Amino acid sequence: MNGNDVNLDLTGCKILVTDDVPANLDVLFQALDGEGYNIHVASDGATCLEVAAHSRPDLILLDVMMPGIDGYETCRRLKANGDLSRIPVIFLTARDDIEGIVEGFQAGGLDYVTKPFKKEEILLRIRTHLERTLLARRLADLNAHLEQKVAERTQQLQSRVAELEGKDRIAEHMLTIHSLEETLSLVLEVVSDVLSVSRAAIYLPQDDQLQPAAAIDSEAAGGALIGEALSGWTIPNDRMASFQQVRESGALVESEVESDSFVLVPILRNQDILGVLEVDGVPADDEKSALRALSSFALQAAIAIHDAQIRQDPSAWKDQLDEVLEIDAEIENPDDLDDLMSSPPSSR
Repeated sequence: MNGNDVNLDLTGCKILVTDDVPANLDVLFQALDGEGYNIHVASDGATCLEVAAHSRPDLILLDVMMPGIDGYETCRRLKANGDLSRIPVIFLTARDDIEGIVEGFQAGGLDYVTKPFKKEEILLRIRTHLERTLLARRLADLNAHLEQKVAERTQQLQSRVAELEGKDRIAEHMLTIHSLEETLSLVLEVVSDVLSVSRAAIYLPQDDQLQPAAAIDSEAAGGALIGEALSGWTIPNDRMASFQQVRESGALVESEVESDSFVLVPILRNQDILGVLEVDGVPADDEKSALRALSSFALQAAIAIHDAQIRQDPSAWKDQLDEVLEIDAEIENPDDLDDLMSSPPSSR
């Protein structure tokens, strides 16, 4: 694609003109006048290096024959400076011999214009290299943006995989008989492993008050806390209102007290609040995924609590057994089988 087809706006681009002859500077000014460029001037190589370091021009017009360090050496020093090495350099030279041209390219120049130059030629060379430079910057910015998006997406996928692996750990654990506290402790260990949170606890209602059933704290050794290890673990006074809000609304609450952020997730089953999951230090870089994971883990905690309640309540076992026996009896009658399969579960 030809650079002229892009129609880049080069207004304001900074050009550093370096020449020790004032008359040459005047000619260059006249050539560039009206093009919208921001022109900087240097009269020798040392000054060129200083101005370039300060103003960071988009392009440098550099005379070859100058007192002190010549244009070739000036260009070499520019290219040796990491911050300035990408600035395109066009040599201005009266030499048109092959040796001079080759030396200019070897020094790091991208182009050259022989004196006396034509206005149309130098304007075309300047525009060509400015467009290439700006397009290269846009491409670099685009690549950086794409790399960032890929990194973010990779992090999201890794978080999702970790969440699913955590859910599998809990599900496998619940296939065998464990106490409620042990299962809730595992839920908190998974929360800590997946989200790297600093503190988490699960509270269950007791005598209309929320009491800790399991907790985990990064500052405490020995993993999750249950039973007697929870003695002294209470809801902080400054969080009481947030806990009450969760119990009343049944919705997740994000809050902050004295720069300490925390999340309260209701543990729900059929819109009934079975408990509250409290988590400190939720990752802010992917908060949406973290909150989704917490809601998912809270759902598994709800299943564990419900199962524990069934085991502790014989009448609940009897109700479920009666329902199974009723369905079994209906299936034994072939005449009723079609009606059973076509009826909604709630009517069976």
